Amino acid sequence: MVRKKENKLDNIKKILLPIDFTEFSQGVFNCAVQVAMNSDAKIIVLSIINSRDIESVESIVSMGYDVDAEHYVKEIKNDRKQQLNKMADEAKIDKNKVKILFKIGKPVDEILKAIEKEEPDLVVMGTRGRGSLENSVTGSVANKVFKKSPVNILSYRNKAVQKSLIKKLNL
Repeated sequence: MVRKKENKLDNIKKILLPIDFTEFSQGVFNCAVQVAMNSDAKIIVLSIINSRDIESVESIVSMGYDVDAEHYVKEIKNDRKQQLNKMADEAKIDKNKVKILFKIGKPVDEILKAIEKEEPDLVVMGTRGRGSLENSVTGSVANKVFKKSPVNILSYRNKAVQKSLIKKLNL
């Protein structure tokens, strides 16, 4: 169970940062780093390997191809660790303030479980959807987590999302 806390943002010591390691991830990471540096907080990067992807690899294996889910997961973890090191270098944050957690499952479920287990003071998430910006400004994962999270969430929007939102507002 998530511990009861006051809903203050002036005492942030632990930030949960679920990212998908796409081209949008550096911006979200930088946003979390800025908050962390301003409050001397630690960042827990949550990397979720979607169980659907594992099932796809297992399906390919059943067709006789020489791949396996264990190797796939190992390669993804190694790749994401390297990407995280590059992002941390670019953001100029002490790598001791950043740890990475790997989970396999459905992204929404794994993020909510991590919130319960890690008890962050804040979750930082991007709003990018898989579809075009015109059709989807908030991704379905972010939207579901926003609705169910018991802790505060900082919603990061890159410049493209900001422009799309302004257009939709006719400003």
